[in-house]
Amino acid sequence: MALSIPGLAPEAGLIIGGILVITGLLLAFWGHGIWAAVMSMIGALLGSAVGYLVGATVSGSDLVGLVLAIVGAVIGSILFSKLVKVALAFLVGVLAGALVYTLMKGQAYFNAGTLDPALIVALLVVVIVFGISYYFIDDLIGIITAAIGGLLLAAGLYILNVATLLAAAAGIGLFVLGAVVQTRAINRKRQIREQQRAMAQAQATQAYAQPPPPPPPP
Repeated sequence: MALSIPGLAPEAGLIIGGILVITGLLLAFWGHGIWAAVMSMIGALLGSAVGYLVGATVSGSDLVGLVLAIVGAVIGSILFSKLVKVALAFLVGVLAGALVYTLMKGQAYFNAGTLDPALIVALLVVVIVFGISYYFIDDLIGIITAAIGGLLLAAGLYILNVATLLAAAAGIGLFVLGAVVQTRAINRKRQIREQQRAMAQAQATQAYAQPPPPPPPP
């Protein structure tokens, strides 16, 4: 029996948990190949959420919020699909910031122009982790997507009412295994590209160094 989610039907827990488990497995083992599509979907979700919140808050109308949600989904999907490296690095920064904020038990209060110290630290972590992740994104993409996959698997198993420790252990195990598999696959592809580039350069050099054919006889 799945974990009951307030406001949703009991069957929704099974569906959400199953989707998270499947998505986590796909990201853990094949994230470096499907990350562009995943980033596009994440951009659509974030864009629709921001569009709805802005539209509904400013206008006070759910209809305006839904219209802006559609517009935000399209814009977010385009931005995240075109700027996949930036989007993935930003997502990693947000996850790191959220983790730090949770560990510091932030309250997100805004009193007399002051901010929650935990929120300030979390924002700094977002910026720092984003910069580091973007700089090393080509080397870290397999590890990052495996980590996200392990997190989604653990969340899905928890929703499916699996014991917390068992769900966490499964998520960590999937992260380690997926990171190893994807790192090896990325290194193989990199070696193949380097060999192809070296062969192309050797052929070009050989063709350039080859003397021209002699002129035809008079």
